[in-house]
Amino acid sequence: MRRHAIVIGAGLAGSSAAERLAARGWAIALIERAQAPGEGASGNLAGVLRPLPSLDDNRLARLTRASFQYTSAHLATLTAAGLPLRWGRTGVLHLARDERHASTQQRVVEAQQPAADYLRFVDREQARQLADWPVANGGWWFPGGGWVDPASLCRANLERHAAAITAHYGCRVARIERHADRWCACDAAGDRIAEAPVLILANGSATRDFPAAAHLPLRAARGQVSHLPAEAVSAPAIVVCRLGYVTPAIDGLRCAGATFAVDDDEAALRVADHAENLAKLDFILPGYSRGLRPEALAGRVGFRPLSPDRLPLIGAVADAGAVDPGRPSPPLDQLPRLPGLYLINGFGARGIVWSALAGELLACLIAGEAPPLAGELVDAVDPGRFLLRGRRRSGLRLPDER
Repeated sequence: MRRHAIVIGAGLAGSSAAERLAARGWAIALIERAQAPGEGASGNLAGVLRPLPSLDDNRLARLTRASFQYTSAHLATLTAAGLPLRWGRTGVLHLARDERHASTQQRVVEAQQPAADYLRFVDREQARQLADWPVANGGWWFPGGGWVDPASLCRANLERHAAAITAHYGCRVARIERHADRWCACDAAGDRIAEAPVLILANGSATRDFPAAAHLPLRAARGQVSHLPAEAVSAPAIVVCRLGYVTPAIDGLRCAGATFAVDDDEAALRVADHAENLAKLDFILPGYSRGLRPEALAGRVGFRPLSPDRLPLIGAVADAGAVDPGRPSPPLDQLPRLPGLYLINGFGARGIVWSALAGELLACLIAGEAPPLAGELVDAVDPGRFLLRGRRRSGLRLPDER
């Protein structure tokens, strides 16, 4: 008998989960409040594909490395299948913030000895040549990195196994309910949109609107990206990062940004945020913003779901009501779970690098297959981790660049 699941949200998280389950023969009911996939936080013109190494090779570094490798292969597969994916493997230059940071970057490469086609350190002159612009420092060079149009990735994911996915666009889920062994997604009038034994929440910070997920410490961060007019052959022809990023020219525009404001729900573009992005741009490529006026720029605002520890939330949703706050917390693998309810969320600004592997991990957990990550990393992204003692008061750590 064919297995069925509901996925709420058609951004990078939801489309990746739907694609991975559909590849296993599942029938998917995909529910999205927008009129098309990838119109929310996944709707920017372009985002950056690169890992984030660290000297201690911490969980974030290992997760982004595994995700970068998986995503790179996934993008190549979608492209080979002729699906409507837009991306460019231009390479990503991650410039050091200062001399101390440059020294750390060098030590990472020396200690870890990565393959040259994955990561190498370049000095300032080499970085200048790569960027085709004077820069203040050298940095990490990721030859296999690049930019991705995230909405096109959402569309490609959903088209790969389109016959298995029934999409409900322009449809808002007001509540979710479990009856017997099935979850129901209902609209504001109480009418059933879809029902299935498995329900996956992939709708960003709106996930917390459902009582079953209200305990999750998801927050939204407003990010404004500035669009700069750009000639097709103008520098840089690669992605360059340094406490911000700038992309190559894409359809006559270059993306620069992005701002980061937690719990800020202003959807309109702000001139002050364009000015902040131009200041970041000059920090990346000195003098690059000369002649650009903040008030004349276009751009886009998106709201990215974040977790306090900067790691995504992937797996079964814990039953918060069954956890006694007056008793010691059980081990993670013994936390009571809500049967059939899963989460793929909290990607922050790393949805492009994380989404493909996150979808595969979730599909493995749902299907009872061996996960594609080490057990320590599977536990690190388990949504139940925030119900363990000592995690309730954890504050949000802002993104940084190692």
